[in-house]
Amino acid sequence: MSEWNYTKCAKPFGSQEEARTFMIERNFAGQILLRDNGGYTAVCPTYPEGYYPDAIPVETIDESMLDAPASSEHLVGSITDSVTADDELCCDTRQEVTITSRPQ
Repeated sequence: MSEWNYTKCAKPFGSQEEARTFMIERNFAGQILLRDNGGYTAVCPTYPEGYYPDAIPVETIDESMLDAPASSEHLVGSITDSVTADDELCCDTRQEVTITSRPQ
């Protein structure tokens, strides 16, 4: 669920990437708007269209994007080498990989 402070649901940024990172790291759904001054504004899902007359929506961050990890930084893994009789016929070693989410 998005955790915006709905009394202050707009924040300016210098780039679209900065706005996206801010929103995803904080589990904020909403939109990123390009402003006529060349900057960007991240707004919450309840942003009333047209509130900023100069704004052009350039990206939407929805709840489904927040359910999955945003990058490999959220993953923890381990590799285990093991060899079985079947593997010796075709391969030198077999690697088993386990990937889990890091607690946040």
